[in-house]
Amino acid sequence: MSSGYATRFQTEEAVKEYEQVEYSPNSYSAKIWSLQKPIVLRLIEDFASTRKESRLLDFACGTGRILSTVEPLVSESVGLDISPSMIKIAASKCKRSELIVGDILQNPDLVDDQFDIITCFRFLLNAESQTRIDVLRVLRSKLVSRNGILVANVHGNSWSARHLALLYRKWVKGEIHNEMSPPEITRMFHAAGFKIVRYYGFGIIPPTLYRTPLAPMAFKVDSIARDIHILRSISVDLLYVCVPA
Repeated sequence: MSSGYATRFQTEEAVKEYEQVEYSPNSYSAKIWSLQKPIVLRLIEDFASTRKESRLLDFACGTGRILSTVEPLVSESVGLDISPSMIKIAASKCKRSELIVGDILQNPDLVDDQFDIITCFRFLLNAESQTRIDVLRVLRSKLVSRNGILVANVHGNSWSARHLALLYRKWVKGEIHNEMSPPEITRMFHAAGFKIVRYYGFGIIPPTLYRTPLAPMAFKVDSIARDIHILRSISVDLLYVCVPA
């Protein structure tokens, strides 16, 4: 997989930082996930309830945050990640899922093509532009015809207040961080053969405020904003439900 994601989490140190810092209990990422979680559960549960059996693939499953949450809702679940260190932690969380290490672009046959639901979190933003589309095309081929769904997020909306903070970090510190706008995200899904049927937004407050004494207030505002649909397009983290076009 030609992407920074392929090498970023190959060391135990990087995985440990992701697990203990990025998703520490009071971190921005953990707080946003607490807002996303009930919606993700409802989406998967509602979809699975319409089928006698349902199979789920969690692509780029990482340390198993998503997979361990949704595996009780489906008949069968599989987690796939390129990092053995990530899978090692996922194995300690997931009770009934099959876990696979490998690169789906290099070896598409790592998993079969009979999934009803595919989840893909925190991968698309981190991957290179063409890699995003290549991976999404492979994932589309793994869904059961047109009856399956893809639930995926992009955790860096360039229309959000996060963009202003990143401009400061670019000018002052020379840091470059990936961003995508809603139109760019829509074009990406369309190029890969998907149609967006629903989307949600999480977090209108810049993540930097979560590292200040204003964090409780920021979370309260974001909790309210989650249910105000007009604010979706300016939210930091966008969650999409897609079907094959």
